[in-house]
Amino acid sequence: MIRRIRRPQPLFLALAGAAIAVIGVACGDLTAVPASLPTLSDSGVVYAINGAPPGAPTALEMFSATLISADANFIFDVAFDIDSAGNVVVLPQHVVASSLAVTHSVALQVSDSSFDAITKAPKNGYRADTSVVTRPGKVVLVQSADANACSVSITGSTIVAKLVIVAVDPLTRKMNIRFTVDPNCGFLSFVPGVPKE
Repeated sequence: MIRRIRRPQPLFLALAGAAIAVIGVACGDLTAVPASLPTLSDSGVVYAINGAPPGAPTALEMFSATLISADANFIFDVAFDIDSAGNVVVLPQHVVASSLAVTHSVALQVSDSSFDAITKAPKNGYRADTSVVTRPGKVVLVQSADANACSVSITGSTIVAKLVIVAVDPLTRKMNIRFTVDPNCGFLSFVPGVPKE
């Protein structure tokens, strides 16, 4: 007995194609996943990691936008220090932790733009796991590949932040800091609210 294979009817194929096109136009990019968390902006005081009072905040944990102590748990992204010349030094986790304790890579770059003028993080130009020396008023852009934050994300594997040291007191080893974080993996916006891109 010979079996006949029925071919799909041209009308059926045309209707199916039209339906997919309508859904694609109505919903936008079928693979796009919208951001769900608002950008986080804050300011505060951090101390130089060398010479800080016990338990004082010396680091930034980006996903929660929290100033914390850079301790042996290594849950921070960047720590802060003041060098012998009084310059601010931003230290990625890899520089502070031994290679056995590092949990993720953090990349930095210094920007010539003002803090408020930077509304979106650049996609490239970062130096991974390398400290930067900066001064008050100079913006540092941070890209963190924290697997705890982005392990199940399909939109990207990094989160971004911008930070600026507003003032430094070398005697007390204290720095005033301002920062904004986009906690949505793969998104680059620093605009207030839930990012669109």
